[in-house]
Amino acid sequence: MRFPMTDQLLAEAERFQLRCACRDCRHQDTASGACRLGWPNQDQRRWPLDAPERDGSRPTEVQFCKEFELA
Repeated sequence: MRFPMTDQLLAEAERFQLRCACRDCRHQDTASGACRLGWPNQDQRRWPLDAPERDGSRPTEVQFCKEFELA
């Protein structure tokens, strides 16, 4: 699911200690970094959410996986 990257989202993620990246998901294979369910996860790995894109720009959206489960 895609959501716009807003200042409010970033503030709430910090305030409520949102855990939404693959590193916190029970479906991540820690050795390979791959999703055990087979989902492409390159866009869900971002943490912190405000980490810059590869070109240094601020992301305009964030993706959350519907299969995410806390480890």
